[in-house]
Formats: sequence, C-alpha cells, structure tokens
Amino acid sequence: MKPHPNPLSGSPCGAARGTLRRLLAACLLGTTGGLVAQPAAPAQPNVIVILADDLGYADLGCQGSPDVKTPHIDSLAQNGARFTAGYVTVPQCAPSRTALLSGRYQNRLGLESNEQGYTPGLTRDHQVISEYLKDAGYSTGMMGKWGVANTPPLHPPQRGFDETLWNHDGNLYFPDTKSPYDVKLRRGNEVVALTEFSTDAFAGAAIDFIRRHRDRPFFLYLPFINPHVPLEAKPEDLARFAQEKDPTRRTLLALMANLDDNVGRILGALREGNLEENTLVVFLSDNGGYPGNGSRNDPFRGTKSQMLEGGIRIPFIVQWKKQVPAGLVYPHPVSALDVLPTALAAAGVALDPAWKLDGKDLVPYLNGQRTDRPHNTLYWRFQFPLNEPDKHGWAIRQGDWKLVRNGWARTAPALYNLADDPGEARDLSAAEPERVQALRAAWQAWDADNITPGAKR
Repeated sequence: MKPHPNPLSGSPCGAARGTLRRLLAACLLGTTGGLVAQPAAPAQPNVIVILADDLGYADLGCQGSPDVKTPHIDSLAQNGARFTAGYVTVPQCAPSRTALLSGRYQNRLGLESNEQGYTPGLTRDHQVISEYLKDAGYSTGMMGKWGVANTPPLHPPQRGFDETLWNHDGNLYFPDTKSPYDVKLRRGNEVVALTEFSTDAFAGAAIDFIRRHRDRPFFLYLPFINPHVPLEAKPEDLARFAQEKDPTRRTLLALMANLDDNVGRILGALREGNLEENTLVVFLSDNGGYPGNGSRNDPFRGTKSQMLEGGIRIPFIVQWKKQVPAGLVYPHPVSALDVLPTALAAAGVALDPAWKLDGKDLVPYLNGQRTDRPHNTLYWRFQFPLNEPDKHGWAIRQGDWKLVRNGWARTAPALYNLADDPGEARDLSAAEPERVQALRAAWQAWDADNITPGAKR
C-alpha cells in the first residue's frame, strides 16, 4: 500500500481572569445613547482526545485499509484534518502517553519506557493537560486506560480529572478477563465492577459526561484499549467479519469496529447537544501497530517497540469545524507533543515559556495563518531494556531526512530519505557521511537536555 497522497495561565488566577473576561463580554455597557449589548466573546471549545492503543498506521478506512471498517473515525478526517506524518515520541505506551499528557518529551522527565513500572511516572513536578484546562475553567473527565503512574497520588482523580472511569494497565475487555497486571476498574478512587465490554462502558460514561456538562466547556480524555491484546472481541462484532479466515486479523477488525461504533456514539452525543461545531476532537494512537494483534503499519517498516516508521508514525486526525478546514490532508511532520499546546491555545490559555513545552499549536498551520512547518526537527530516544544498551534506539528527523538506530535490531545508525523511501529500505549513510555527522550532532545536542531514566529534575 502506498501512503495517502496529501493523505490564561496554568493557575486558578488564570481561570479567574478568563471567567472575568467572559462576564465583561456579556455585560450591557452604558453609552450616551443608552445601553448597548456588546458582542459575546467566542466560547471556549470543548476538547476531546481519543487515544487508540497499538493501532497500526494502515488500520483505518481513511488510512487506506480495505477491510477495517471505521466510518465514524473516518468522518473526523472528512470534516477536519488528517496528518500523513503524525508521530509519537516513543514506540511504547507509558512514555508515549507521558509526552501526550505533558506536552514534553518524556526523556526530559525521567520516564523512558514501560520497564520502570510506571514509577516515577508522570510525577506532580509536571502539569498535565487536564490540570491546565481545569485551571482554565473546564470540567474534566477521563474514561479508559491510564498507564503512566500507578501510585494513588498520581492516579487520574489526583491529576485534574473531575470524573473518571478507568483502569491502570488496560488489557481489560470483559468482566472475566484474566491478566497479571492491574486491570481493576475504578470510578474515581473506588474499585467498581465491570458489567459490560469495557470500551462500551468507557464510551457510555463519556456520553453521560457530555450530556451533563453541555452548558460549560469540558475536556474529555478517552484512552480506549482497542485494539491492544488480549485478543477478545464481542461475538456480534466477530460475526461482522466472518469472511476473514485469519482469527487474529478477524479479532482486530472486530475490535476496530467496536471502537468506531463507540466513537460514533460520542459524536452523536455532541450533535444531540448541538456541540459538534465548537468541539475540538483529536484522534491518534499511542504507538505503531503490534504484529501480535493483527495490526498493519503499511507502507512502513517496523512495529511497536521499534524506532522505524512503523513504530512511531501513527494515525492522527483533528476535527474542529469552526477552525480546521474539512478534508485537509496535511503532509508535514507533527507530533503527539502538539496536542496539549493546541488544546490550551484553543481554550485561550497563554502558553508560558516557563512550561518548556516541546509541542506547537497546530491550528494556525491548518487554517492557513502560518505556512511554515510546525517542526523542522523531531527527536526520539528509547533506552529499553535499560540493562541492555546494545538494544537502545534513537532517531532524528530533519526535513525529509531521518537518521535512526533501530536498537531492537542492534544495527548501526542508518540514514533514509523519507520522501523517496518511506519504507526505509535504502540506507544512504555511506553515501552521505557529512549529513550523518550533522544529524548525529543535532541529536546529541538535544539529548544533552534529557535526564537519566528514573531520575528527577
């Protein structure tokens, strides 16, 4: 398969200022001609971030899949922007989610991989998107897999979320799912029983949240488990793909159909409440697809846990009908790091340089206000396993050039031109030694500001 062508501050004081501005805009001001109604300030948009787990680059209809049926997710691309060069910061879930939630490279924060047992995880030294938006006056909710820090002070209810239905490690679909990990379902801080397929339960809680908070701005973080293993799907969803003879792929198709159905339910709740026009919806995956769940990363080489494109390039879609042109296919590199600054800027939160965010507000690049690229350079470092440095990987993409050490393959750094060779089949390092040297020096300069995994700064 070929790639698709063109396929206030963070404080309660800031929230108070935002509230004051909204009140002043709504007031009737006296003039010599009497009382004149002033135009209301633009309403803060609702923000919804939907995160799939281990979803392959090719595993959406809008990404070109002939067999994955995702009409509701596809509608986000039809009504908004789809990024053909969307990246995560690492090919593994806990550090990837850390970057998404914080807007900073996880390497700056001391979390390198799942291996650390999510500790120190995303500590309270660093604010996350829910805390920023709560300070800005938003109601906040989270339904799904947390997976970044499994100590009570760092659980979602303590990280700026007003309402939650969640479990830590995911890997929980049915009430009787067996797992060695922490799959206990919690509402807030209390353990509760799962009584239905977990994706349906998470979406149902999200819809209830939307209906109850329709009269004020809200933020919803929905990190669903689909299509992560274990390979468990509802019988009725499996029946929809009886023609698929490969049981692994068939379960993947069923899990994606279920995810899409629930995205459709959520979009329906927005339309029901007349909220869709002014809701920023972001859809992406936490890393590339994993062969064990039947996902596909075509046309890229590599998988989850690898530094090749298949491990770090992911489906990435943004819909905001008031601001983002419908049907836009954006070709320049963007990152999960951009989700937080995009959401904060949309909410009217001034981005403080002291926060040291690594992402960019994407909206000006999508609506034509800016014509340059959001990122000239993106970086990756993945020291996993920590005690096996010969497996450690890193990469840098600058323009169309990528220098990468795919640590799991224990290979020397290779140089690829992604414009000509998106499948990373032709190593040009021998022919371009000066470019290799320059890219490696740029990566080393970036890495100098990172910290040892598990350390605090």
